[in-house]
Amino acid sequence: MSGGYWFALVRRLSFLLIVTSFYLNLKCSSTTIADEVAALIELKRVFENGELELYDWSEGSQSPCHWRGVTCDNTTFLVTNLNISVLALSGEISPAIGNLHSLQYLDMSENNISGQIPTEISNCISLVYLNLQYNNLTGEIPYLMSQLQQLEFLALGYNHLNGPIPSTFSSLTNLEHLDLQMNELSGPIPSLIYWSESLQYLMLRGNYLTGSLSADMCQLTQLAYFNVRNNNLTGPIPDGIGNCTSFQILDLSCNDLNGEIPYNIGYLQVSTLSLEGNRLSGRIPEVLGLMQALVILDLSSNHLEGPIPPILGNLTSVTKLYLYNNRLTGSIPAELGNMTRLNYLELNNNQLTGEIPSELGSLTDLFELKVSENELTGPIPGNISSLAALNLLDLHGNRLNGTILPDLEKLTNLTNLNLSSNSFSGFIPEEVGLILNLDKLDLSHNNLTGPVPSSIGSLEHLLYLDLHANKLSGPIGVQGGTSNSTTLSYLQCSHLNYLDLSHNEFFGPIPIELGQLEEVNFIDLSFNNLSGSIPRQLNNCFNLKNLNLSYNHLSGEVPVSDIFARFPLSSYYGNPQLCTAINNLCKKTMPKGASRTNGPLGATAAWGISISVICLLALLLFGAMRIMRPRHLLKMSKAPQGPPKLVTFHLGMAPQSYEEMMRLTENLSEKYVAGRGGSSTVYKCTLKNGHSIAIKKLFNYYPQNIHEFETE
Repeated sequence: MSGGYWFALVRRLSFLLIVTSFYLNLKCSSTTIADEVAALIELKRVFENGELELYDWSEGSQSPCHWRGVTCDNTTFLVTNLNISVLALSGEISPAIGNLHSLQYLDMSENNISGQIPTEISNCISLVYLNLQYNNLTGEIPYLMSQLQQLEFLALGYNHLNGPIPSTFSSLTNLEHLDLQMNELSGPIPSLIYWSESLQYLMLRGNYLTGSLSADMCQLTQLAYFNVRNNNLTGPIPDGIGNCTSFQILDLSCNDLNGEIPYNIGYLQVSTLSLEGNRLSGRIPEVLGLMQALVILDLSSNHLEGPIPPILGNLTSVTKLYLYNNRLTGSIPAELGNMTRLNYLELNNNQLTGEIPSELGSLTDLFELKVSENELTGPIPGNISSLAALNLLDLHGNRLNGTILPDLEKLTNLTNLNLSSNSFSGFIPEEVGLILNLDKLDLSHNNLTGPVPSSIGSLEHLLYLDLHANKLSGPIGVQGGTSNSTTLSYLQCSHLNYLDLSHNEFFGPIPIELGQLEEVNFIDLSFNNLSGSIPRQLNNCFNLKNLNLSYNHLSGEVPVSDIFARFPLSSYYGNPQLCTAINNLCKKTMPKGASRTNGPLGATAAWGISISVICLLALLLFGAMRIMRPRHLLKMSKAPQGPPKLVTFHLGMAPQSYEEMMRLTENLSEKYVAGRGGSSTVYKCTLKNGHSIAIKKLFNYYPQNIHEFETE
């Protein structure tokens, strides 16, 4: 259908609605103050907490003009303004609202009002301003609201309204501001809306709208703000988008739009162009570099490919440039250094190559710089340290090399530094500890060596420290001081909640000062060369949810407490001299509450003594019974050749068959080994009745070994 058809239809609808409004004016002209008092009292009655919030709305009043939120006309004393926003009102809107025929301003926003919008609200034909946003309204938008011919401002956002957008809104010839965001509206955007001659602000984001964008959208000759973000719109961006010359903000992001970005989009004079989160493909049009009014350009999370056009450097008014999550290739254009007003530059998650251009050091207003997850090489440019306003520097996931610049200490406003997953080498410079506002430091997966600088202890705001997968060495958290003192480093960072030092070469004991990190919830010290016992002071880490001490050289027993009981056995794997009573790997007979770490004998010694006692008793009994029944109790081949045999002592508490013995030890599994000697291996297992027994297996079958074993 042609645009002329739609225009004629709109004029016809407008005429019919004008006639209807004239009739309603005649009908409502006889409204009295008493009628309005009654309407307001009914409105209060239906609200569940109206008595509390509208305490001065009194049924016996002659006039409502001094009630809370009520304003009246100075001549007629009829209600013209009703502002009962932000009062925590609950319940529904009474249909009696339709009796306030002189009402021009109605604001019920930011309450807990539920139910449907009453159709009777369309009787308030004098309404110019209607705001019901930030409530819990449900149901469809009444199509009869199109009778509100004086309406200029309509805000119904942040509710649970559903169904379609009424196409009759196109007949609201004075409507300038339409806000329906964050509801559950569905269906297409009515084409008739695009023919409004008054609409300046159209906010439809956060719904379930479908269909495609119409080329008629450029008929909105007064529209400055168009936002359909986060819907289910499909299809391409209209080729004629460049004809929307009145647009100042265009947000089509987070939909399912596809195809290439139209070339004539460069004719727009918008300050914000957001196409983020669609399926747009092809190259970035170079014509975008001619959009001198641009302040925000967001093309992120699409399927764009090819190089970043150097002409984008001409956009000297842009403060935010988002090109992340695409398939862009080539190098970062040095011309981007001309965008001196940039606050945010995010080029991460692409396939960019080459070095980081030193020209970026000219972006002195830059707040965030993200070039992570690319294929960038070379060192960090020295003049990056001149970005004094920088709050976040994220270079992770590239192939950058060289050393970490000591000059980074000049970035005094930096709170997040992520250089992980690169090829940086050398020491961590002491100057890192002078970036005093730092709360996240991630240098993991590099080739860094040497100790962790003690200066990191000066970072009072540090919350996150990740140094894993390097070649760092030295003791955990302690640096040498004078002969009478030591200086603690990051263990002084009392707000630290994440600490990962795994896969390094740290040695020495786990410092008891770790217990000072009362807010920590993640500690990983695995795959190092740590030794000694686990300090009980870790019991002070009440918020600890993840602990990994595996694959070190720790010894002793894991402290028994609710804190340590949280963690799986895998947290302690790879420490041969460490045992845990919590998981029944220590002495099973130890009474509850007995000391597990402070006795004169360690866990290994105690275990060995227990096995020795069992073996000695078994041998004594065997000897006594052999004297009495020498030919029946001992069954062992004395042949000098042949496979190994099993010697079984039948003492009333041993397995009765070879098969049962193999079952009890899972075919002589290594996990049952209690000790090894010069000629045999001792296995320990437990019978069904709870008795522990020892089983001894010869290493070989030479006659002398057999004789020695018989002698034992």
